[in-house]
Amino acid sequence: MSAEAPREDLGRKHQLHGVQPVLPVRDVTASAEYFRDVLGFEIDFLEGDPPIHGRVTKGDGTYGQPVYIHLSKAAPEEVRPSGELRIHVGHDLDSLFEAYRDLEVEVVFAPVSQPWGLREFAVREINGHVLRFCSEA
Repeated sequence: MSAEAPREDLGRKHQLHGVQPVLPVRDVTASAEYFRDVLGFEIDFLEGDPPIHGRVTKGDGTYGQPVYIHLSKAAPEEVRPSGELRIHVGHDLDSLFEAYRDLEVEVVFAPVSQPWGLREFAVREINGHVLRFCSEA
């Protein structure tokens, strides 16, 4: 029997932290404005004229980690959801759902308490990407 050498913890060594997903979108400006005007994010930056990349954000660290979502211009055939983004909500998830519904955001599913201890709902943004909002049940 050969003993394996302990593996180096690369995550700790290099201090991996934070996730900033990149969503392919048809129109960076329209997508950023949708996140701002409908979903309540802020536009952090838009790059290019017209923009080919941008980032929206919410939070400043006072009530959890900030959310950063990159928006990158892509050809129409490349704009397709490849999963879901889970965004944690610190207060009144159901009221947030009602506000989105009143704004006619496309609902994937209404709030539900999951067996894994989260209460969640999901919406689809204008490029088809699914945003799953959750809080502790």
